[in-house]
Amino acid sequence: MSFDISLPGLYRENWRKAYRADNEDSPRFSSYQAPDGEPVPFIYKNLEFSGGQTIDTTEYPFFGLWSNKALNQKPQTITVHGFLRGEYYLEQRAAFIDALLVPTSDDSPGFFDHPLWGRFKVVVENYFIEESANENGQCEVSLTLKRAGISLERRSAELMQEGLIKPEEVAQIAVEEFIQAEFNDAYESEQIELKTSTMLQLFDQFKTQLFKMVGRIQSSQTVLNSVTSKINVISNLIAQGVKSPMVLAKAVVNAFFSIVGAAASVNESVDSVTKYFFKPDNKKTLAMMFFTSKKSEIPTEAVTVSQMKIRASVENFYRAICLCASAELLMRMDDITLNEMNGYWALYINLENSVNQEYPEMYMALVEMRSTLSYNLKQTIMKNEIKKNFAKPVPLLALSHHLECGDEKLRMMNLIEDSLLISGEITYV
Repeated sequence: MSFDISLPGLYRENWRKAYRADNEDSPRFSSYQAPDGEPVPFIYKNLEFSGGQTIDTTEYPFFGLWSNKALNQKPQTITVHGFLRGEYYLEQRAAFIDALLVPTSDDSPGFFDHPLWGRFKVVVENYFIEESANENGQCEVSLTLKRAGISLERRSAELMQEGLIKPEEVAQIAVEEFIQAEFNDAYESEQIELKTSTMLQLFDQFKTQLFKMVGRIQSSQTVLNSVTSKINVISNLIAQGVKSPMVLAKAVVNAFFSIVGAAASVNESVDSVTKYFFKPDNKKTLAMMFFTSKKSEIPTEAVTVSQMKIRASVENFYRAICLCASAELLMRMDDITLNEMNGYWALYINLENSVNQEYPEMYMALVEMRSTLSYNLKQTIMKNEIKKNFAKPVPLLALSHHLECGDEKLRMMNLIEDSLLISGEITYV
């Protein structure tokens, strides 16, 4: 997947030769060509070519000055003005409008040709035609064209799975951003000591939240013991006097993703008879717990401004890791309907918006992780939920056969009190 933003090749370096002004050939006009159409020439008047970069500017109100970081290239835009002129220009005007009415896209672009600029692949954004009664025999045309890029479909098709960022990688970036924001800029030893002490108290409180998550996982005792030991690593490091923010933050990340691994590894298609009427789904349960972290506050007192700042930073770090863990879970959900995933996606975006994206590296990582999640969800086969009302009671097995939906799926999607006779509104896929 490559896209060259440089200008197309010129016809001639000499402008007169580019216009073919010195040859016996007819002058070269500007033209617009619709996809699979013929070029429609027009007389060029003037042209504006714009581009640039998207800049992230950080201001420092207490210290003065600012910092700029280039994030991306802006789309190149061409605005061209010209004329259609001649005894029979009306026919040319109709052909010009017909060409502009043809839809354009990145995969099916139009072509703008200019003697001095070359031939561009473009997408039509706006067109404007002005005709004046005191200027018979001509009309003025204006075009706003975006230079064609790469479509989302092509980008997704050409982007290899191993090239996409993984949620664990984003979590590591969150660790680095947390350390950089709170400790790399702290020069005084007393300030570092105060921040570290507050951080240790806050990280120790993570155990309560993490153990709540483990308590909702239905799995073997061996798996639960393994996850519990990963969580206890946090408190063990603190008890051993380890004060390295990097070591402790990575231990938190490992605990989170061990919980994700435990929830995703359980074979939930085979359940015991005791769970027949309500089958718990570890992945969905954990995802909802991660999404609620947007409103979570760590129960630790913060008195000084520095303590309040480190507490807000740790809570933001906690939400960022919950976002990464939820992304990993959503990628592993293989038995989910389209309606359910739309709901989870809305919660995911809501949680993402609650994470501080002040730092460009974190912002780019979150955007790329959202693209990775979107790419994975597009590859997942999801079924649409359908509702149907049954006025008369129908046996469950007969209903299952009629709707072509398994009886277990019907039980999971509906509150069924009587397994023999079913009536009322039924949701199925």
